[in-house]
Amino acid sequence: QDRLWQMECDRRKAYGRWAEYLGVDAVEQDTMMRRFQILKSVTKDYCATDSNTRAMLDAYSKGVNAFIQKTRALPIEYSILGKQPEVWQPWDSLAVFKVRHILMGVFESKLWRMRLVNALGPEPAGKTFLGNHGAQLVILPPGSTHKVDISDALEELRRGAEAINPLRETESGSNNWVLDGSRTASGKPLLAGDPHRALDVPNVYYQCHVTCPEFDVVGLSFAGCPGFPHFGHNATVAWCITHAMADYQDLYLERFNKENPTKYEFEDEWKQAEVSEETINVRDGNDIHLTITTTQHGPVISGDPAKGYGLAFRYTGTEENNTGFSCIFPMLKAENVHELDSSMRNWVDPCNNLLCADVF
Repeated sequence: QDRLWQMECDRRKAYGRWAEYLGVDAVEQDTMMRRFQILKSVTKDYCATDSNTRAMLDAYSKGVNAFIQKTRALPIEYSILGKQPEVWQPWDSLAVFKVRHILMGVFESKLWRMRLVNALGPEPAGKTFLGNHGAQLVILPPGSTHKVDISDALEELRRGAEAINPLRETESGSNNWVLDGSRTASGKPLLAGDPHRALDVPNVYYQCHVTCPEFDVVGLSFAGCPGFPHFGHNATVAWCITHAMADYQDLYLERFNKENPTKYEFEDEWKQAEVSEETINVRDGNDIHLTITTTQHGPVISGDPAKGYGLAFRYTGTEENNTGFSCIFPMLKAENVHELDSSMRNWVDPCNNLLCADVF
């Protein structure tokens, strides 16, 4: 029961539909989530992935819906709200995973720094983060190089302050480690991980054991998702996957045409933005109508195109079709660290630290 309610919470958060349950207090959160366009993203992901992965997601959703139809004891939250759970769609599993990790990225710290520079100015703001300039992991296309010059970080802040002025609007990660059997008293490898997730009630992780003719795995499931995407082991290999906190979310300052906010400036030309309308249904309140604007960099999540400026959000998890869930089933059947490593080669998001150990 707790698991179903956690899935409901994350699905509604992902799709910007919390206000249907919680009323006006959830409108601000729903507005932000609608701008991320997660529903549009995950339906594309589902269609783009391979047939085996779609079959896995289809089977999982059928199991969820069978429970909803047959159980006599739904989570108490539904009765309090006078609601019934909706049908679970296969792409909902992608959405609950994506929303958990889109909010674990780095865009919020960038927004915070932007506001800090606006409030304090470049020089005082620069004194608040003197350490580790340029030390963040950076996503690069294969074969490319990246050079970081940290000799004048203050000047970079000054230029940034000028750019973000029209808007006027700590590092973290997870720990994991592994020791080879040659370094342990037992002669067996030791593997451990600390995901650094906030405590939830109910929790996103559930310890369980899933066995069938093709695999036999014990681990921590992720509420709403098939398999064991982060922590698990079968008879011969174990894995621990934690968050790397790389710089894989970018914010682009976009200048819009005040006479026609559907146009934005790029390389000295006015480009046509993609514009759509959405409605947030509010429990015991008036519906909220939103205009969602998307440039070639991504959806505008802050600012107001009608006033001339906005911040577009670009993210590896939504930049292109994300077929990373094609890794979930093969990892369950891996028999050693080499096969496990190979099974995860198509992983996309989030950027992770993968450690594993086997019995050989």
